[in-house]
Amino acid sequence: MSFSLTPLCCTGFSIFNSQLSIRSVQVYNKNIGYTLLRSLWVNPIISLSLRRLVVRGKENLPKDGAVIIGSNHTNALLDPLVILRSMNRATVFMTRADIFRRPLLQKVFTFLKMLPIYRIRDGYAAVKQNEEIIRKCVDVLRHRYPLALFPEATHRPKHSLMGLSKGIFHIALEANKQFGHEKPVYIVPTGIEYGRYFRYRSNAVVTYGEPINVTEFVRQHEGEVTPARLLAMLREELARRMSELIAFVPDTEAYDARWELTKLCTAQSAPLSPAERLTLNRAAIAHIVEKTDSDPEAAQALYTDALAFKKERRLRRIHPSSTGHKHPLIASIGNTVALLCALPYYLFCALVTLPSWALSHYIVSGLKDKAFSNTARLGVNLALWPLLIIIWSIVALCALPLVPALLAILLLLPAVAFFYDYNAFALHTWSDWQWTRAKHLHARLKELLRRCK
Repeated sequence: MSFSLTPLCCTGFSIFNSQLSIRSVQVYNKNIGYTLLRSLWVNPIISLSLRRLVVRGKENLPKDGAVIIGSNHTNALLDPLVILRSMNRATVFMTRADIFRRPLLQKVFTFLKMLPIYRIRDGYAAVKQNEEIIRKCVDVLRHRYPLALFPEATHRPKHSLMGLSKGIFHIALEANKQFGHEKPVYIVPTGIEYGRYFRYRSNAVVTYGEPINVTEFVRQHEGEVTPARLLAMLREELARRMSELIAFVPDTEAYDARWELTKLCTAQSAPLSPAERLTLNRAAIAHIVEKTDSDPEAAQALYTDALAFKKERRLRRIHPSSTGHKHPLIASIGNTVALLCALPYYLFCALVTLPSWALSHYIVSGLKDKAFSNTARLGVNLALWPLLIIIWSIVALCALPLVPALLAILLLLPAVAFFYDYNAFALHTWSDWQWTRAKHLHARLKELLRRCK
């Protein structure tokens, strides 16, 4: 996992400093400070960062053994927070080891139920320390705590999967070796799908798939294959199951064209829930891959035209969803009226949240890795917005009579969410107007859709 947890760590340390003074603390120890922090911090921050979180397949989380969560990793810090919120229970996470270098931070991360994992880039000497980390992970599983890993070992905002690292399987196999005869060890394939990777307050769908019973898997193949082959088989099985939980596009040269065609095809459907959109995307991808694989020459021509369409669409700032309007002019007018009606409240929200969104914009504009965009916004809003609510509430109570002051405070509470949602809606409305004007693209879209059928 490659993300920074500084905002979370600073918050946890400042509130629960006394908890960290215990030198012998174990990552799986029950801790009321952690429980309060998770309940009072994670839940509100996810509500602030996402418009909607849909959790599917929680019935697949085993209750009779050790549980290891293996998820795709696309959105930096937001991914573990989304999993923690969807699990709704204490969960131990693996994270990159370089952020554990200082003793104080090591205590903080232990308090937050996190363990380091060393990667090749940390040096071969450091990687040898993973043997001790695996021992600690097995201890976590023995104490019935879920262990969450991102086996791609880094994040990438893409509807695909990178090769899975071996760490998750070493942990599962070692746990099975030590106590598999007492209780089964499971790896639960998990998929996180976002509506938009770089848009703050997008939708997210978390899907827990059918677990891999590692204990049974080992028993079935015991004596038939080498340990290396057994690990490779587990790796293949987890990758296959994870790919079935997201809008998976094979990571080939055709990726961009296939994803563009997928978005254009599904945009023609009626407005869908996040879960329905995921299902439709998966069906569209499967159809496009099957159709184009059967005729490589025609597929190449289709991909070239799709990328050309995407280039002009993006140049005009047209979102694929706008292409689905049967009457784009009516949609554009209706959305514009709605924006004008909400403009006064939007200006109020923009004013009271100015320090947070201005600082967020400044930080995001300087990021080299845009996958950290929502992490930066999340951290800034977490740090500043509670303080701004207190300051503006005091101002309202001092400057206004009680009833108007209380009304003003109520209007403050959703200000951050409304500010970002209004901006997103305004961009969508602009996209609708641009699509209305781009008549020459309409015919090209119809031709692309015809060739995809």
